[in-house]
Amino acid sequence: MNKMMNSSDICKIHDLPSTPIELFNTLTKRAGAKYIPMNLATVDSEFGVLNRTVVCRGLTDDSEICFATERNSRKYKNLKENPKSALTMLLSVGLEDAKRETWQIRLMNACAVELDDQAILSKFWQEEPLFAKIRSHIVECGKPTNHEELVIKHNNLLADYQSGQHPLDRTPSYTVFKILPKIWDFYKSEPGKIADRVQYKLRDNELNEWITYHVAA
Repeated sequence: MNKMMNSSDICKIHDLPSTPIELFNTLTKRAGAKYIPMNLATVDSEFGVLNRTVVCRGLTDDSEICFATERNSRKYKNLKENPKSALTMLLSVGLEDAKRETWQIRLMNACAVELDDQAILSKFWQEEPLFAKIRSHIVECGKPTNHEELVIKHNNLLADYQSGQHPLDRTPSYTVFKILPKIWDFYKSEPGKIADRVQYKLRDNELNEWITYHVAA
C-alpha cells in the first residue's frame, strides 16, 4: 500500500511575513515561476459569472499583481461595467513527490483597476512575446474569424516586421489591469497531511497594514 495512504499529519505555514506580497514573492521564487497562470472570475451581465485564465505579468511599483488584456475582449467589458473580481493561482514547490508543496493562492474581495501609467504600459508591451504583439494588431477578441484570412494577415505583418517596415508599436486596444484585493488566502497542502490556510486581511490601505490569521482548511 502507498505509504501516503497510511499516514497522516498536519501542515503548518511558518514564518509569515508582514504583507501578503512578500509571501507571494517567496513562493513564486521557490517555485521558479515567472509568468504564472491565474484564473480570473468576473461578473457578466449575460452569464452571471465568467472565468478564464490570464497570465500574471508582474507587479506595479506598488507591488500590485497585473495582467494584460485587450479593450475589445469580454473581460475588459466585464471589468469596466463591474470591477469586482477574484483571482486564483496554483503553485507547485519541490520536485520530489513526498516533499512537494502545493499552494493555492486566492485574491478575494478584489477590485480590478485599469492602469493609466504610460511608462508601465510601455514596459509590459515591450516584454510581450512577438506572437502576442502581432495578435494585438490583427485579432478582435470574441469575433467570428476565418482561419485562412487570419494566416494571411499574420504572415504579412510578420514579414513587414522582420523587414523593418512595421515597428509593432503598442496598439490602442492593449491595456493592463492591476488587482486590489482586501483579502489574500494562502492554502498549503503536502502529501499525507491536512492542509493549512492563512489569510491576510487589509486593515489600513494607506499604511499597507494587514491582519494575519490561520483558518481551517
